[in-house]
Amino acid sequence: MNQIKKYSFIIGLIIFAIILSKTNLEGIFQNIKNINPLYLILAMLMTIPTLFNKALCWNYIKRKQGIKYNLKDSFLMYCSGIYIGLITPGRIGEITKAIHLKKDGHSMGKSLVSTVIDRLSDFAFLLLFLFVGSLFLITIFQKQVLILILGIILSIAIFLIALKFDLIKWVINKLFNKLVPKKYQKSWKLNFQDFINDLKSYKLKHYLVILFITTFSWIFYYLQMFILAKGVGIDIPILYLAIIVTIAGLITLIPISISGIGTRDATLLALFIPFAITTEQIIAFSVLILLMSLFAAFVGLICWLIKPIKL
Repeated sequence: MNQIKKYSFIIGLIIFAIILSKTNLEGIFQNIKNINPLYLILAMLMTIPTLFNKALCWNYIKRKQGIKYNLKDSFLMYCSGIYIGLITPGRIGEITKAIHLKKDGHSMGKSLVSTVIDRLSDFAFLLLFLFVGSLFLITIFQKQVLILILGIILSIAIFLIALKFDLIKWVINKLFNKLVPKKYQKSWKLNFQDFINDLKSYKLKHYLVILFITTFSWIFYYLQMFILAKGVGIDIPILYLAIIVTIAGLITLIPISISGIGTRDATLLALFIPFAITTEQIIAFSVLILLMSLFAAFVGLICWLIKPIKL
């Protein structure tokens, strides 16, 4: 893991350095310096309802498994995961939420279900939002948007087919039979069965409630991004901005950087091209997004100190 983090950080820094070498650094600092402090305060305050809604969603998912925690503990565990997740590639550190549950006596298979569904609910929302939102961008990006729409449809179709024919279960089983040492395979199979059993306990109505709560989390996030964009003088419709930051957010999940440094900047530069926004404004906006992530991680650090766990 340390090697992965090391090389991921290096790749991200290289991309970021290349971008900065072609940018007016003084212009970036000037854009950040000129931000009205009120915009920053409002943006930071939006972090709290975003995290609260995410913790609420995770709490609901756990309760459907019969795993009951009060909302305060769920908030502390969820935010602790964000703190660990921010400093690991692709946010894989968020698996600490499952470790919290395992520490309290639940099997790892059972504990992983809520973490997986929580992440999938975000991914499902983003795909759905991109599919609908990209229709509004078709006149701007044309060919690129058509490719994006086809890619989303194909991804959903593959997932539904795999779900229908139990291909996901088969692939995971084969993968872990290869990767897990023989002496741990018996334990893995028991955990895997717990995972599958609990996954089957969710009905369509449960997934709809999860998607509904997840939607509110993202609404708060998009409002936060809109406030930051206004702060650096980026004035585009909130729908377009939401689509752009959604795509950038998905790109940052690729584990080739830490906290999206480099990859987010490059993605934003490519997507803001049709709106005649200066490079300095875009990089300043990207830096502010990173700042909000660091603030969320700071909240997570406080939660970690209140409810720590040995990894």
